[in-house]
Amino acid sequence: MAINNTAVDEGVMQIPSWWTCPSGYEELQEKAHLIGKNHLLARASISDQQSVYPRESLKTIAEAGFGAVTIPAAEGGLGAGFTGFAVLAESFAQYCASSTMCWVMHTAAVQTLYSAGTPEQRKRYIPGVLKGEVGGLAFSEPATGSHFWNVVSSAPRYGNGYLLNADKSFVTSAGEADWYVVATSYPNSLEADKLMFLLVKNAQDGVESFPFSAMGLRGNSSGPMKFKDVFVPIEDRLGGEGGMNYHNDNTIDPLFLLGTASCWTGIAQGALNAAIDSAKKKVHADTGKNVASYQVIRHELAKAQILVDSSRSLLYRTAAGMDECIKKGLPLSECLYPLWQLKTHAADIVIQVTNQALQVSGGRGYLTGQVEKFLRDGRAGALMGPTNEILREWIGRTLIEVPWFE
Repeated sequence: MAINNTAVDEGVMQIPSWWTCPSGYEELQEKAHLIGKNHLLARASISDQQSVYPRESLKTIAEAGFGAVTIPAAEGGLGAGFTGFAVLAESFAQYCASSTMCWVMHTAAVQTLYSAGTPEQRKRYIPGVLKGEVGGLAFSEPATGSHFWNVVSSAPRYGNGYLLNADKSFVTSAGEADWYVVATSYPNSLEADKLMFLLVKNAQDGVESFPFSAMGLRGNSSGPMKFKDVFVPIEDRLGGEGGMNYHNDNTIDPLFLLGTASCWTGIAQGALNAAIDSAKKKVHADTGKNVASYQVIRHELAKAQILVDSSRSLLYRTAAGMDECIKKGLPLSECLYPLWQLKTHAADIVIQVTNQALQVSGGRGYLTGQVEKFLRDGRAGALMGPTNEILREWIGRTLIEVPWFE
């Protein structure tokens, strides 16, 4: 879709650039779209159809300088903040959802390392990240389902470290990441909150991953993992022996919710872009008209774009609020309520918009291809924890001023 600063050019209305990108992030967005068009898109169908992990795409993203976008520049990162992160994720997702989701989870893992880790841990891990190493989050467990913040696994003390035993259900980049932030509990914690984070390398003894086959996001490698008698030295513990729910609320949840909502918004726009392109190019021989010449088609495109832009507007407003919290030294947990709304809305509209894109594309849209892939990819959003049902309950409880989490 053409984006110009000119309002009207020879009678053709142009979409103003400020409507689709926050001011000051235009170059970042342009660079992301170039990466998407020249690299991510070409590999997306292979990643999807063959369930191939998008390692080359992630390498390209890292080589472009996007390995640690939320980390301050003084620490070796890009220092683009949460708005920059959202701009990149939304742009990348218009070309390859699997690459984007792996990168979103990687960014959340890197930010957790930065926020909860020591200077020594940052020095050990961040240089590798800048060169293309991938981090992952190993949180959700079969016993607690989409309540990924609750874990039943444990890692008691063992010598100068911990002995980790944990079954994890959905781990993006399972078996493919170089290292993981593993959420577990410390059974002898002096804290009421026993949650503990451990850094575990993929190559360590006792780490096992399993195949992933799903309806969409097929390149994610979001399969189960087992950590069996994995020894984790004390220097690879992030934060304390318990008490890590603070970082759940102030690092992981905010990054995860913002990043995934960016992905669903981008998927919706990508599917709509593909439908628009198809409608303009497909000409009916019997009438001599292209599909886009029918008013009913244009109205469906308009309704879909309004939904996408509503999600995008909420996305960038929320990201700006998160950046403002950091500037003021406030905890990011203050942004959880708008993040719940954002994720719920983005995960809802991507279902509707991808369905509209498929309908506009007709029979050709039903064939294996871009629109059909976007529809499958986007359907994961409402199911991904916290599910939309859980988030609506938290929003509703907040509105009637009762505790949202019990």
